[in-house]
Amino acid sequence: MGNKLIVFKIGEGSFESGFTLSIRLSQDDTKELLVETEGRLPPAPNLYQSYSNWQSSYRNLSVSLRLGATETQVTNVSVRECKQYINTLQIDLNQWLQHSQVQSLLLDLFPHLHQQDLIRFVIQTADVRLWQLPWHLWTMWHRYPQTEIALSKPNCQKPNRKENLDYSRKVRILAILGDRRGINVERDRQVLNSLANAEVVFLDQPNLSELTPLWEQSWQILFFAGHSSSKNNNECGLLQINPYETIDIQRLKNTLSKAIHNGLELAIFNSCDGLGLGFTLADLQLPQTIIMREAVPDEVAQEFVKYFLQAYSEGETLYQAVKDGKAKIQDLYHLEEQAPGSSWLPVICQNLAVNPPLWSNLTKNKFKAPNFAFNKIFKFILRQKTILLSTVAIILIIGLVLTTLTFIKKPLLARPIRKPLKNSCECPYDIDGMGRQCGNKSAYSRPGGTTPVCYIGDKMK
Repeated sequence: MGNKLIVFKIGEGSFESGFTLSIRLSQDDTKELLVETEGRLPPAPNLYQSYSNWQSSYRNLSVSLRLGATETQVTNVSVRECKQYINTLQIDLNQWLQHSQVQSLLLDLFPHLHQQDLIRFVIQTADVRLWQLPWHLWTMWHRYPQTEIALSKPNCQKPNRKENLDYSRKVRILAILGDRRGINVERDRQVLNSLANAEVVFLDQPNLSELTPLWEQSWQILFFAGHSSSKNNNECGLLQINPYETIDIQRLKNTLSKAIHNGLELAIFNSCDGLGLGFTLADLQLPQTIIMREAVPDEVAQEFVKYFLQAYSEGETLYQAVKDGKAKIQDLYHLEEQAPGSSWLPVICQNLAVNPPLWSNLTKNKFKAPNFAFNKIFKFILRQKTILLSTVAIILIIGLVLTTLTFIKKPLLARPIRKPLKNSCECPYDIDGMGRQCGNKSAYSRPGGTTPVCYIGDKMK
């Protein structure tokens, strides 16, 4: 099993004429480049319309959506229609990606990929329509089930950080609980308060002037729960921070740039229609952002953030924790039955110039074992084992020395009293009938019997 990074960099083009495409496969740990190839994505004139059909049907379903929409009755007919649009969308997506133009580019990748690999698959493009597509529906991932998808914009670079970032012993989280009309943000508060190794500061329905802690202090995670939306074809994002104030995320550009400079690693927007938020924040070189690409049912949002943060804080990678969170809400709670497609709305927006951190990387105690009691027991056992091994080694050395003194009768510097005799084994340096030194076979070396004089200083017995 290995860690792999696949980047689809999609350039200019359209669904009507196709897109330019370059593919890079590398080892995620060492960044060793394994494959790089270029080609084109073929035209797919019906694909985006299939997505729009599902989107329209999905948004008409009312499951306490975090979009502030008026509730309408959910019917079996509307749910069945939404599922049919998903099936059509999946068919169109796979016809596009299984085209011979794409498959010929993938042939060089397959020898380097294995079923158990942990794969980060990143779509890097400035076309926000490609950010909307459900890339996880590509049947290629059936072969590689440990794959998680992320989105990225071109021209990534490492963020400007201040020198000697001083991390706390706990992960510092600034949680903004915005307008909560029609939704339950108290569940988000409970989840954050349950994290064992986190220091959480809450801003409850703040106004714009009360967001100064984001600028003034150092945080590793920014969390928002409430209502949000996208505008300008999903290229801008809006946050409703209280019942009376909705702000364009662009207004926080300087504040967020300062927060990134001070060590902000991850922003989580547990709110609706966040594609514009992720698209905008990518320009600030924020390392990672987690958004909901469409309107999201309140229960889906709550359950996702609970399972994601639980897995992430307990040692899972960021990507696997997101994957776990989506799998749990799909398989355990069957929320897909209420709003088909809702479980695949959470997505990572990745700055490709930055490696996604583990939870432990966000604290000062980067190498401390998570279970202190177990750590003490382990160290005690290791110390006792070391003492025991040292004692055994000393006993063995003493035994070896005593044995040597017993059987070696002369010091190494003792001089023979005569020249070696052939076909005789009186002395250790004599030569036996096979032409070899007698050594321990000599009468001199064997206990009992006669003791010949072989070395200067020996006494006659």
